[in-house]
Amino acid sequence: MIDGKKGTANVTDPAWVGHIKKKAREVTFDFGQRKSIASVKAHFLQDWPGSAILFPLSVSIYVSDDSINWGIVGHKATERGWMNGPPIDQTYVWDGSKDGVAGGGQGATMAYARYVKVVFPMHPKAWKFIDEIEIMGTDGKADGAVVVNMKPFEFQYPGVDTAGIRNLSLVYNGYYPDVPEWTKDSLIPEIGYVNQAGQVQDWFFDGVLMLGLQSPAGRDFGKDSLLTDWQWYLDKTFGVQGDLKQLNEATKEVGIQLGQPNHKTKVVMMLPNPGESTTNFGDIDGDGITENFSEASVGIEKALATRQKAVRWWLQEVQNRWNASNYSNLELVGMYWLDEDISWSKSAPDFLRMMNSDVHARGLKSFWIPHSVTYKSFIWKDAGFDAATYQPNYYFEDLSIDRLIDGVNTAKRYGMGVEVEFDNRMLTDNVFRNRFNDYMNAGYQYGFAGKGFTAYYKGSGPVLRDAANSTNASIRELYDKLYKFTRGN
Repeated sequence: MIDGKKGTANVTDPAWVGHIKKKAREVTFDFGQRKSIASVKAHFLQDWPGSAILFPLSVSIYVSDDSINWGIVGHKATERGWMNGPPIDQTYVWDGSKDGVAGGGQGATMAYARYVKVVFPMHPKAWKFIDEIEIMGTDGKADGAVVVNMKPFEFQYPGVDTAGIRNLSLVYNGYYPDVPEWTKDSLIPEIGYVNQAGQVQDWFFDGVLMLGLQSPAGRDFGKDSLLTDWQWYLDKTFGVQGDLKQLNEATKEVGIQLGQPNHKTKVVMMLPNPGESTTNFGDIDGDGITENFSEASVGIEKALATRQKAVRWWLQEVQNRWNASNYSNLELVGMYWLDEDISWSKSAPDFLRMMNSDVHARGLKSFWIPHSVTYKSFIWKDAGFDAATYQPNYYFEDLSIDRLIDGVNTAKRYGMGVEVEFDNRMLTDNVFRNRFNDYMNAGYQYGFAGKGFTAYYKGSGPVLRDAANSTNASIRELYDKLYKFTRGN
């Protein structure tokens, strides 16, 4: 892709090559034998909304000796946001002398390999315009050139990092005025697999993520919630007859029916985001001063320290309430970072590492579920997360099946699990039912059904209870199909 002709900031320049929709583009170069790869550059155009062209959120560079096993040398995120304006261009540069080689150790400045693969993601509704990919290096093995760890791309699998969880059910228990509260009976079909007579036959999900998106005040727990919102959620979740009590009773009942009364459901609790722009969060330490998380107001160092104080308050409050509740059939194993995005602020990665360190200090695992256009989602391990699943975001819109497959492939390339997505619309609408079935088919085709660490978005209501109790065979089949999927059958 090198002809020496770079595109100008003009969409009509013939040097540009346009790509639209479908899956991430992978451009592989074969040098015939190992070379010392020093740098990779890729040049892109953005013209939004005029020509519906956006920069890729990232460009990833991999190397290989056999085009089967790949090692990452670097991810480069866009440094210019998606914004309205005239056409602009940007060069994504991995330079081993400045960036080092991912996994290459100290002193590594080049990757020694035969193949180079450059990957850039696609937007479901926007073009990507690229003119050139330039790879610089030298013959033979130069000083500073290293062989990186190469292996096939793999999903994340259940293990220590997932707290042993294989199938994680997302149970939304925030403020939903039009949705009934969770009860023991509405949770039983999630914890146990029930037959058409309502009898428990087996365990179903082995982990539950408790999370809320919005408070009664309308504030978002992932962005701008306040101390009063956090307290409301904790009171609701840990109440005498609260959501965790209902989950405990559901697990207890399933265990009794299966002859395993001591079985415990593994629970992951949400950790709300002390939002970067919040200036009047509330007083969490009793000093009479409201907490201010805004870097613009108090500076980066003070803002980070105050946000950490809020995180630690939440972790301590969750642990105190959990211990006081003494749930007989639940085990607290982790915290889930609710914000699906990574902020563009320079301090964002440092804050995530700090937050995850605090989670680990309490003996808990840290979970995360980024969406399909999350900025820098590839840094999840470096940011300190233990377990992550990737949202394909195919279920919700009229999109090509390529969107789902691309999400699955991206999860595998990043070493994440996959989030399976559906809601109660699949019970009554064939369009959404077909999309649910697409996820099921993809799980078997790409090998994560019942094997990879998988999260399940099910909307805000008891869709599995409704499917399990349905006298309509085609609806009940959805419940049975999901159960078999979680088992890989």
